[in-house]
Amino acid sequence: MKKTSNAHHHHTPPLGVKKNLLIGTLISVWLVATLLGLWWFQQQTIRPFISADDDPRLWQAQQVEALFQSALTQLPENAADVVLLHFWNPDCLCNQVSQRHFNGILRDFDASELSVIAVTSTNTSQEQIQDFRRLNGERLSLIRVSPAELPLSASPGLALFNKVEGQYEMGYFGAYGFGALCTVANDDFFPNIIRNLQQGPYGPFMNVAGDGCFCPWSPKSE
Repeated sequence: MKKTSNAHHHHTPPLGVKKNLLIGTLISVWLVATLLGLWWFQQQTIRPFISADDDPRLWQAQQVEALFQSALTQLPENAADVVLLHFWNPDCLCNQVSQRHFNGILRDFDASELSVIAVTSTNTSQEQIQDFRRLNGERLSLIRVSPAELPLSASPGLALFNKVEGQYEMGYFGAYGFGALCTVANDDFFPNIIRNLQQGPYGPFMNVAGDGCFCPWSPKSE
């Protein structure tokens, strides 16, 4: 009569368990990499809209309005009564973060109601300007201003003007939003300001005190 062996057989883990362990490890690695990426991104881009080294005139609405006069002289002849000047640095990673606010404004107002003008530095390359015009067509115009004439502190940002008795007056100056994700109180914030400007004089409303995802407005000259 044969003796039955009491030895235990060692079973390898089922394939499903191995697969789950691998997926769990990959997810952990991805989460760590994502957190590191967010930390790096914040270290690189989270900064005040106006820092201590920027032109102190940017804190005063009347002085800001005066600084924009050189840009306003370049507006198209057929510009609408309400104008949005968008501070554009093509190299800025934060453009993607503010894009939803910008797209929402373009969706809510047509060219007869709102002229949208990208204001870029004279340090922006011709190639980048050509790409901008090719991608945006006639809906968005572009003007170039020297940083010496218009010492803007940050991009992305915007200024809103409306025409009062033949002259453009400033209704808003500052950021699209603050924080890493460029948040605002509600999505109607800018459309409501534009509608107020369409009715007549409004503001000026300065929205410059806070930290967020910003780059210098003017790229470094090569």
